Amino acid sequence: MNRPFPIRDVTEGAARILVPDVPRHRGPGKAGPWPFYNPTMAVNRDISAIVLARWPRPIRSALDGLAATGAWGIRMALEAHVTGLTFNDRSSMAADLVRENLRRNRVDAPVVVGDLATHLSSASYEFVDIDPFGPPSPFLAAAFGSDKSAYGLGITATDTAVLSGTYPDACERRYDARPFRCPQGPEIGLRILLGYCARLAVERGSTIRPVLSFAAEHFLRIFLRVRKGRKSPPLGHVVRRRPGEFVPVASSAADAIGPLWTGPMHDPAIVRSLVASSWSLPSTARLLATLQAEADLPAYFVSTDELAAEARGSPPRVERFLDGLRSEGYRAARTHFHPRGIRTDAPYDDLLRVFLDRMPTGSRDGSTPAS
Repeated sequence: MNRPFPIRDVTEGAARILVPDVPRHRGPGKAGPWPFYNPTMAVNRDISAIVLARWPRPIRSALDGLAATGAWGIRMALEAHVTGLTFNDRSSMAADLVRENLRRNRVDAPVVVGDLATHLSSASYEFVDIDPFGPPSPFLAAAFGSDKSAYGLGITATDTAVLSGTYPDACERRYDARPFRCPQGPEIGLRILLGYCARLAVERGSTIRPVLSFAAEHFLRIFLRVRKGRKSPPLGHVVRRRPGEFVPVASSAADAIGPLWTGPMHDPAIVRSLVASSWSLPSTARLLATLQAEADLPAYFVSTDELAAEARGSPPRVERFLDGLRSEGYRAARTHFHPRGIRTDAPYDDLLRVFLDRMPTGSRDGSTPAS
């Protein structure tokens, strides 16, 4: 193969692949003329392989929709034992590299060169993965156009700053929703993405059921089961009333956030069944354990930083705070969204009371916390 760029050999999960040998830095990376490969996205592919290995039904046809080097599709085959794979990329340069990586890993699959949305207009799969460089929104309408009665979708969004509230105007243009910049911004962003998908599904006579939703590094990731049938999805608008407390409001309300998905972001039974594999990174196993602990707790989390600002004092250690909530009979766990965030079913007033009780002695300034 005559390659117009230098390459190097990397091992990721069970796959051994050739990737462009170009400088990489942490973060979302920068696009170039070569097939894109970002090693920091390995945690995405780790979790994805774990999820597909426990998918509710065998996957007999799947599309790696924006394949680049083919790393994810090859891991689908080797680790999740997905059959009937097809790879797609609009770059003939990428397609050539995918074919070579398929040969190296002894995976037999066709590679289609062309636009993803165009390809999806003429082909349907039991699972479609959309992991673009940038927003997934240009491809989502086509992804929900499947003629199958039931199928799955894996969707990655790397426009996290847009969905999480840093660029609200861009979020309104791409997802027709208003975000909110705050510690809970990534969760709100996931709910906006889920809500956007739910609205697209409804337009095509389908409904969605989230399997797993999470944020890591610089991306958001959702897995959906889609079924034909008309059912009103749990969509709405909220406003922030107090730290970690978001209440429903009408869409016309001032500062309304949304529309967004107000239902569960996971299928707790499936999430609890997930098991890290021998190929998973240690960071992936830690992320999975945190996701499992919070999977069936209520929407939205609160950070001890926010509560400390509310109480005008120093926060207790997160584990001490969690122990206090649990000793009162509430469920509580760390959230993967924030290093000092917790998710709990405790009402806000009890949450703040326990927090105040667990604050370090002498850390308060003597003033009354805001209500």
